[in-house]
Amino acid sequence: MPANNTGRVVKNLFDLYPDRIALLLNPHEPSPHQFKFRFAVDNAAYSNFDEPKFFKLLDKIKKESPTNLPMFVVCPDVVGCHYRTLALWKYYLPIMKTYNFKLAFVAQDGCVLSTVPPEADWVFIGGTDLWKVDHIKEFIAPDRPVHVGRVNSLWLLEYCESVGVASIDGSGWMRARHRKFNDLMEWFKGERSQKELWPADPK
Repeated sequence: MPANNTGRVVKNLFDLYPDRIALLLNPHEPSPHQFKFRFAVDNAAYSNFDEPKFFKLLDKIKKESPTNLPMFVVCPDVVGCHYRTLALWKYYLPIMKTYNFKLAFVAQDGCVLSTVPPEADWVFIGGTDLWKVDHIKEFIAPDRPVHVGRVNSLWLLEYCESVGVASIDGSGWMRARHRKFNDLMEWFKGERSQKELWPADPK
């Protein structure tokens, strides 16, 4: 998932590999094509969570995109702290449920599978880099897809795919338009892996 990137290269990827790519929308940087493609919604907590902008985007989706719904919406979280993230989940859940979107709970440092709220439709693995890499596999379960944030290297993308992660995001692929981008194109073409990144929607 390129983050709010709908430039020419990304549009070409949507044309060539529509089942393997989606946008991750950021309420701080609205895209003019944001509801044209398959997408999910981040809350921008990693940079700066802005509650009015976040809910303005959700309202816009509900009004302007009644059929192309987000794959998931990331509930507000606190980077690196599971317990504060859990408190925010409890606070925002009644509001988030009114949109009838699928909700992602962010697993932060200190989270384990048993402490993921049962109402969560997705698990979004955030956390600090060292914690994230060491704990991805623990959250893989057949009844709830997993997304991993800030994946900007081919080895981590391939690791996520190999353990059953449903989707990833990363902004570095389009910034490093040589080595990293070439690696990504090999992956898209199936020259490095034949596994499908996008599973069927869980019932």
